Parts: sequence; structure tokens; C-alpha cells
Amino acid sequence: MKALPYSFMILEYFGGWKPLKWNTSIKGKLYDMYALTITLTMVTFCMSCVIELFHTENFEDIVQNMSMSLSFIVSCSKLILFNVKRNEIINVLQLLVVNICRVRSAEEAHIQLKYAKKEENLVKKFGGMVCIAVFAINGASIFNDIPTKTLLISGWFPYRHTNSTGFWVAYSHQIIVFSVAPMILFSFDCAVFGVFLRNCCQLEILKNRLENFVEIINGEKLNNKSNGSVLTIRERERNFIKQCIHHHWIILQFSQQSNELFALVIFMQYSSSSLVLCLSVQSSTKLVFMSPEFVSMILYLGCMLSEIFLFCWYGNEVTRESSGIHFAIYNMDWQVLTTRSQKDLLIMKTRASLPIRFTSGYLIELSLDSFTKLIKFSYSAFNLLHQK
Repeated sequence: MKALPYSFMILEYFGGWKPLKWNTSIKGKLYDMYALTITLTMVTFCMSCVIELFHTENFEDIVQNMSMSLSFIVSCSKLILFNVKRNEIINVLQLLVVNICRVRSAEEAHIQLKYAKKEENLVKKFGGMVCIAVFAINGASIFNDIPTKTLLISGWFPYRHTNSTGFWVAYSHQIIVFSVAPMILFSFDCAVFGVFLRNCCQLEILKNRLENFVEIINGEKLNNKSNGSVLTIRERERNFIKQCIHHHWIILQFSQQSNELFALVIFMQYSSSSLVLCLSVQSSTKLVFMSPEFVSMILYLGCMLSEIFLFCWYGNEVTRESSGIHFAIYNMDWQVLTTRSQKDLLIMKTRASLPIRFTSGYLIELSLDSFTKLIKFSYSAFNLLHQK
């Protein structure tokens, strides 16, 4: 997948995305079996956690179980989404492959390279944080839980898991999920962040074209003379405005369709994060300071907090970049254009005054203000739990 290569490469390793060239080959069928195995492993784990909640009476055990199981349920939902909506995701990403979205100058190539580096750095830094948390949680479990024959998280099993064989089957099941699920969460999130960054990239390229409108028109005038074609000033301006409007329309379609694809899962992530944050903090207050369990919980909490913050941050970045389109139209040398072209740009400016907004389940806008409200809600929920 040329678009978002780093995120999809990680998804391929963990059964979340079959390579396009394997669709009809034997490798593709083997990969489908591998992906089905990963999915069933995660689904059975989530079922085990949910059923165990109905058999647990201790409040602290319920809090600890729920804080972990919610994250894995969301991870399982993301994995299923990528497999069920595979064709829709491919079609959405193909929207930005058309000729109008390709770079046409060294300045636009610099803009595209800038966002490609942002995407790469995001995958490396966020992925590094997730890997450290996974190694810390699994490492602490191996050293502390195996000697005492304790599972990473309490769950329901259709067999006796207190004996030696049953314990190793259940423990292996959980350690696999604790290793795979965070990577699926991370790669899905980076794919969505990459969609936001691609959106910002195209918006900045469009702004660059609008701000350099007159220079581009004059350059086309020289090219037309050298090619022997003669176009009036109005025709050159009209053609370029049509291209800009078409480019803006593609960006809007890309934003709308990607929002429709990911809105429900992002809403699940946003909603569960508020509960996970307060439940994780509640669990960490019961742990010994700087113990392996405490460090693991803090790393897990940091990953969850970073995850939802990045959703809100990059959603806010798309809104901010899209808000600059009508300013770019105003800042260009529109005074030298023909009256008809000025009117055309005025219509485009009116439409561009409505910024692009990514939402969580069509209810909550992804913005820094939403992140602040989430933290306030989590803190209020924590205070309520702390009184229990």
C-alpha cells in the first residue's frame, strides 16, 4: 500500500491487512487463515473478560478487569473494521492518487515530504512508546505471575485453568493477546493519523496554489505561447479556478468518506478512553509505588492518554488547515484578476469558510477542546470511584 506505508506494513504483520498483491494467490488464502486465527484469539479473549465480569463480586477486581478488557474490545473492533471495510478503505485512499492531487512544483514536493516525515516520526515515536509498554507489562507478568501461577488478567474459561496444563494454555492465550492487540491498536491509530496528515498535506498544497495563483497563470501563459496555443486571460483563469475547485472537492470527499469509515470506532475509542483513564488511575492508587505492576500501569495509562490526545490533535490540525483556505484566497493577488474570476473565487471562498471537522461517532468533534473535556470527565469519574 503506497499510502500510509508504515501503518499498513505493521498491520500486515499482525493480521490486520492482507497485501494487495496476495488477493488471489495461495499466499492470500494462507494469510486469511492467519488473520482469522488472530481475530478468533482476540474475540475469545474479549468474551472471557466480559463473562468473568458477571462472576466477579470484588469491586477492585471488576475495576482492574474492566480497564483492560475495554481496550482489547476496541482493538478487536478495529481489527474487524479493517477486514470488513477493506474495499472501502482502498477506495478512499485512492481518491488522493488522481492527477490533480499530485505535486507540480518543488515547493509542493517540499510540502509533501514534510508531511511524509511527520508520518514516519509519528509511527516511530508512538510505536516506540507502545512497544515499551508491551515489554514492560509482559515482562512484569513473566517474572511475577508465572511463579505464582497467576494470569495477567482474570477471565472465564470453559476448562479448569488452575492445574498446570490449563494454566499454560490460558496464560499463553493471554500473553499472545497482550502482545498482538496493542500493535493492532497502534497501527490502526497511525493509519487514521496518516489520513489526517494526508488531508493536511493536500490542504496546504491547495493553499500554496491559491496564494501563487497569478504566478502560476503567468507561467501557463508562457507555456501556451511556446506550444502555439492561444488562450484569453479569462480562459486561463477559469481553467485554473476549475482545477482548484475540483481539488478542494476531492479533499472534501476524502474527509467525508474517511470520517464515515472511522467515526464509529473512534467514538468507541473516545468513550472507552474516558473510562479506561479513570479506572487505570483508580487501579494504580492501590499498587505499591514503583513496583513492576505500578510502572506497567503508568506506561499503559500513558499510551492510552497519548492515543486519544493524538486523535484530537490531528483532527484539530485538519480543521485549522481547512480554515486557512478562504484566507489563502483573500491573501492572493485577486485584484489583478478579471471580474468574473473574482466572483468565481468569492463563491469558492464562501464554501471554504466551512472548515472540515472530523467527529467521533458524529457526536463529538475531534479537537483540543474535546480532549480537555475528556480529561475533566475522567477526573470526575475517578473522584466518584474513589469514594466507593
